[in-house]
Amino acid sequence: MKRTGFDTMSPYLYPFYICKHPRDGFLELKANKKGSAIVVLITVALWLFAELFYRSATGYDMNQFESADMSLLRTAVVTVIMFVMVCLSNWCICTLMEGKGKLKDICVVAANALVPYIIVRILTTVLSWVLAGDEQVFLTYAVVVSEIWGAIIAFSGLQEIHEYSFVKTIYAILLTIVCLIIMFFIALMLLILFEQVYYFVVTVVFELRY
Repeated sequence: MKRTGFDTMSPYLYPFYICKHPRDGFLELKANKKGSAIVVLITVALWLFAELFYRSATGYDMNQFESADMSLLRTAVVTVIMFVMVCLSNWCICTLMEGKGKLKDICVVAANALVPYIIVRILTTVLSWVLAGDEQVFLTYAVVVSEIWGAIIAFSGLQEIHEYSFVKTIYAILLTIVCLIIMFFIALMLLILFEQVYYFVVTVVFELRY
């Protein structure tokens, strides 16, 4: 049922409300149909920015990345593929388990679950230039807390959109992880096959030319 105030709230403000009130937030998000594909795209773009910012601007004492890890294209591809694979895995599993959520709903949940991490990652990257020595351990704790809070948001969202019980939601998440591993393995095999075909074609072309 729609509630006064939430039906007029901008879709761009919903993620911040969900961070504070995950369960109620997804209830209202579903009731008022505020799930926005634009918000999902913006969130994924901000996640990409946060990762690039973390890799390139982290303070010297905490920066463990080589220059190769700062490739824009590589980070962008990995970020997008991870997001898509997680959403597709959950959609495949929950479709078999009679979940009510659509693929768009799952993407909305995944995007909202990233918000705490994005905020904390950007803030900790900035603070890494100010804090020194033992103080920087608090930045690591902050990131861990944001990841845990994101997991709570994801759990609440999946439970709500699929209309699952607590136990069934846990079961669905475990199966999603298994499906994700299988998809990753298949993608890895296809990548290896593609590389072999590519080098074979290059070798043949080289032999024909010379």
